Amino acid sequence: MGLLVAPVALFLLVAAAVIGASPSGWGYVVGLVLVAAGLLSRPWRRRRGLTRSGLGVVLCVVAGRLVFADGTQVETLRLPDGGHRWVNRIVAERDGTMLAGYALVLSGGVPRSDSREFLSALESAFDRMDAAEGALATPAVATYLGLQSPKSFDALVIPPPDVAKPETAFVFLHGYAGNFAVYCWQMSRAVRAISALTVCPSVGPVGDWWSPQGERTLEETFDWLAARGVRRVYLGGLSNGGAGASVLVHRVSHPRLELRGLVLVSGAYSEMPAPSVPTLLVQGRHDSMMPTRSMRAIAERMGRRATYFEVDSGHFAFLDRHEECERAIAAWLRERERE
Repeated sequence: MGLLVAPVALFLLVAAAVIGASPSGWGYVVGLVLVAAGLLSRPWRRRRGLTRSGLGVVLCVVAGRLVFADGTQVETLRLPDGGHRWVNRIVAERDGTMLAGYALVLSGGVPRSDSREFLSALESAFDRMDAAEGALATPAVATYLGLQSPKSFDALVIPPPDVAKPETAFVFLHGYAGNFAVYCWQMSRAVRAISALTVCPSVGPVGDWWSPQGERTLEETFDWLAARGVRRVYLGGLSNGGAGASVLVHRVSHPRLELRGLVLVSGAYSEMPAPSVPTLLVQGRHDSMMPTRSMRAIAERMGRRATYFEVDSGHFAFLDRHEECERAIAAWLRERERE
């Protein structure tokens, strides 16, 4: 057992140092290192105190996250019943996301032109969110456990700071790799310009919102919003979520919700029919994963209903040019509300 656990513990120890792990992430690593040291002791039965101590540290971290991973404004709900999945509290989103990000960049899974500032921007985004929210739950855990379905899916819900019962909501569809609080939280920073509720539902790690599961998940989200008294809604998406939103805007509606606009960030279906609502397209100039020429062509085809905003970035413009993107989205939303 020691020979199996020790390499994993060593790898995670190095990884934690490289990615700048969260306090709970370091707690898990220290606990695992103690367990490995105890198992490798000869004879280990006489020194099993190390093993027990390591397991105790791990259990303390688990208990601490279950109790304190509440966030300040961000809430991870299981819709449509409004419950919680405790499993989403066990791991800090920062740790898994940063580790996966490094793995993608080092393996060449992300084109170099798009990943130039990706890791530093992602780390900075987590720093900002951690400072504002503290420890919180992440729907990514349940997503990778295969628990998301249209009848029971996680959604990040972020209320505006100044309205108790908002009548306007912004539904933001996640991209490839799953639903992450850090993207939803960042979008909520722009959405609060119109005092709207931000809701980010989960469909699965692929982000295939155009599928029957994605369509039903959005329908359930709209039903939940209407039941809460929401009357107006904006639909948006990031990367694959943008492509899904550009398709679902023609398929999904609700009799008690007025669709006010569409926001597509670094993603849209290239052959999407022109939506009947005003549309904002936010794009990185050097995006090779969602070609910029396609986004420009969509904006030109839509004519006056489209607002096109381009920044000097790649596919991850929403992270490494977050201030510019947030200002553009906030200004566009305010203009829609004035109209």
